[in-house]
Amino acid sequence: MGSSIEIINTGNELLDGRIPNTNGQWIARRCSEKGLAVRRITVVGDRLDDVASAVREALDRGAELIIITGGLGPTPDDLTAEAVARALNRPLRLNEEALEMVRRFYEEKGQPMTPAREKMARLPEGAWPLRNPTGAAPGFLVQHGRARIVALPGVPEEMKAMFELHVGPILAEMAGERARYEAYFLAYGVRESDLAPFLEKLSRTNPDVYVKTHPRAEEGRYYLEIYVATIASSASEARRKMEHVIMALSEHISGLGGSMMPYRPE
Repeated sequence: MGSSIEIINTGNELLDGRIPNTNGQWIARRCSEKGLAVRRITVVGDRLDDVASAVREALDRGAELIIITGGLGPTPDDLTAEAVARALNRPLRLNEEALEMVRRFYEEKGQPMTPAREKMARLPEGAWPLRNPTGAAPGFLVQHGRARIVALPGVPEEMKAMFELHVGPILAEMAGERARYEAYFLAYGVRESDLAPFLEKLSRTNPDVYVKTHPRAEEGRYYLEIYVATIASSASEARRKMEHVIMALSEHISGLGGSMMPYRPE
């Protein structure tokens, strides 16, 4: 639909399996709810070259919005600002506005500024610091050509608060009147392999509508969970595309001797 979003989640803890990548899932869902498609989620460890490479590759793919989480803190392995500066071939500068944000946070706690804490205010040249309403580390936004790069903390509570404050308005601007519709169905009396040829034809004739089937079995009874979704330029257009595909799918399943009914997943 014309807008390309990529997510980069950083942290060794994501790669060694110590914690699940809930940030990537949460951000992707927020984007899709606005009718915006996330093209890729990349997970990299706390290595400068890996983060910089991930940013460059996203830019090379034409991403219009790159959302990065993690690596904004005071420790040596917090390298996101330096990595973005390297990817954009910009120097890393002490940002006075970001420095004031950090200083104010620690003053309110009666704690002094230290070189490690000052490090959190060093941003790529030309970046705008983003206020962190719940933590110490500012995020930042930097424009590079037509692409916007937003860096947020990796702590989920801080990330979500800053996302709502700073990224939400960007998504609203990108989405415009765009709308996303999705629906879930259960189909009985047919197997996934029975539907495969029809689904292939359906996807060719309706490329803007995504249909995915998941076989399920409960108490010895086989059935299919069917997910249908589309993104369109308006709510009425999304609804029209969905209705066409759902009707065709229902009629085909009925013709095979099966049945299809809507349901709401838990």
